Order: sequence, then structure tokens, then C-alpha cells
Amino acid sequence: MGAEPLFPLEETSYYMGRINEKSVVDLSVIIPVYNAMPLLERCLDSVFGQTTRYAVEVILVDDGSTDTSVDYIRSRKEPNLVLHRQANAGPAAARNKGVELAQSRYCAYLDADDYWMDGYVEQTVTFLDVHADCVAVTVGQRHRTVSGETIAPSCIGEFTAPVVLGDFFDFWAAYMHVCTGSVTIRRDAIQETGGQRQDLRITEDLEFWALLGSYGNWGLIPKIMFTSDGTDLASNRRQWLAKMERRWRNAPSVGEWEHRVVARLPQPLPEGYLKARGRIARNLVYCQLLSGRESLARQEALAYGDYFTRDAIGRLMRLARKNALLWYGLCRFLRYREYHRF
Repeated sequence: MGAEPLFPLEETSYYMGRINEKSVVDLSVIIPVYNAMPLLERCLDSVFGQTTRYAVEVILVDDGSTDTSVDYIRSRKEPNLVLHRQANAGPAAARNKGVELAQSRYCAYLDADDYWMDGYVEQTVTFLDVHADCVAVTVGQRHRTVSGETIAPSCIGEFTAPVVLGDFFDFWAAYMHVCTGSVTIRRDAIQETGGQRQDLRITEDLEFWALLGSYGNWGLIPKIMFTSDGTDLASNRRQWLAKMERRWRNAPSVGEWEHRVVARLPQPLPEGYLKARGRIARNLVYCQLLSGRESLARQEALAYGDYFTRDAIGRLMRLARKNALLWYGLCRFLRYREYHRF
């Protein structure tokens, strides 16, 4: 391969023995990387350790890391690996670049702190090969956070075999069953959508799932084959708060979030979409009020609160939104609660 390439500040790609361009690549696994060294090995081992007949390439997009992530990636010996380096631009930009570099029929996004169980590649690619009407398929997931562990979708035990969902939005509203790392998508469908929105620094994935839901059917494989576990990267209160404060500040308004999606949906908007949007709106409002945008948060709660999730906080926001004093009192209580979690 000649001399080792240098990595200047401008964008550059390093093809580490890539699959021959004339070969068919079934799946491109796109992994954004930003200072992910503590868990990157686990992530990559879960991909390269898959038992499958399908040809897989792994595209790692380094988004301006300052740790040893790039050195570690270059030390990997697998042949079907691409490393692309760029200035920090956020996860959506990294994923879109990965799709641009992909040679495959299907794509899957995987965050560097998450991992797959064996069978993910084989079963998701086979499902999409069999079900040509589906633009995407998702699997069961295990989520580990500082608050504990959950399984999604919660109804996973009610299915005995993979299924094509009859109404994506209605099912999504009920179970929020899609997350980055749990879904395999037709590459041509991603290209048709224009990819993920780079102006969104949070909920860009949710907006993208909603947009994809307007392009065709979704499938579900009711087996846990993905684990989201980033707790090790936020091991103390200071780190956790710094991460969350960035998220709170970056929360868009609901109108900003949904404009691509609603442009593709019939009017009046389907009930399933309204319910799904309500769940997402509840979370955006929570971020808005935690970042000090109390007036905006109340306006949003008044507009979308009828569909908020019926959890304790959703119920409190629905109740308090109609009275300014109650609303500002609730905002202060919720901020106190978040800053005293640990």
C-alpha cells in the first residue's frame, strides 16, 4: 500500500484494503467517531465478529476526535474498513458522509459506544432481501443508562417471528421502537430522503425515522440484537451534566423539527403521526425549559401537549401549561431535579 498516509486538517479518507469496487457489498456499517476510545474496540469487535454470508464494509467517520481513536482504528487488521476524517460537524454530517462513501445495497448506523449481538447482519439483510416493500427493518434493543435498563419495544415478547408493520407511525408512537444502531435501511431510500439533517444536533435521528416512515413500510425482528450502553463515557456528575446541557441547548422547536416530514404527509395529519410527534414534543419541551427557554417551552406545551406522553413529567407539563405561575414553578422544580440526580 506504500507509505503511510498523513492526516492533514482537511477532509481525507483512508482505504484500509477496501473490498474491491467491482464486488457487491451488501451492507455498509457507518460509525461516527468522536473521542470514543473507551468503547470503540467493543463496538468494532461486535461488527467484525458477525457470522454472516453477506459482504460487509465498515466506514468510520472521525468527527474531529482529539483522543487516540484514529490511532486505534488504523491499528485494526480487518481488510474491509474505511476511515474518513473531517472537522467536527456533528453525528448527522458524519452519517451522511458515510452514506456518500458507501458501496452497498443497505446501510446501518452504529454509534461507537454501542454494539450488536451476533446475527444482526444476517437477519436484517435477509429480511430486506425477502421484503422488497420495506425501506427499513429494526430489531429489539437493550438500553443501559444512568437511570437503569430498558428493553424496546416493550411488546417484543408478543411476536414470534419477524413482521411487516401495518402502520409505522402508529406502532412508533406506541413503542418508540427505532434507534440509531437498531435499524438497517435501503441505501437508495436514504439517498432519496437527502439524508439526516445536519442542522439538528439532537433528535436528528428521530426526524429521519419519521421521514423514512413516509417512504415505505418498516419491518420488525422481535429479537434483542442491539445494546445501547454509553454509561461508561459519562462516569461522573460533571461529565453527565456537561453532556446533557449541550443537548438541552440544542433542542429545536417542534415546527423546526418536523417541517420535512409534514411536507410528505397527507392533511389532516394522520393520528399515528400526531401521537408520535406528541412523544417527541414532550422531550423537546423538557429540553427547552431546562435550557432556560421557558416561554417557548410553554408555547410548545400549549400547542402539542394534548399528545404528550402520560408519564409523570408529561402529566405535570400538561397541567401546568395553562397557568404561567404554575409553569415557571414547574420549570424551576425540574431544573433542580436534573441538577441533583447524582
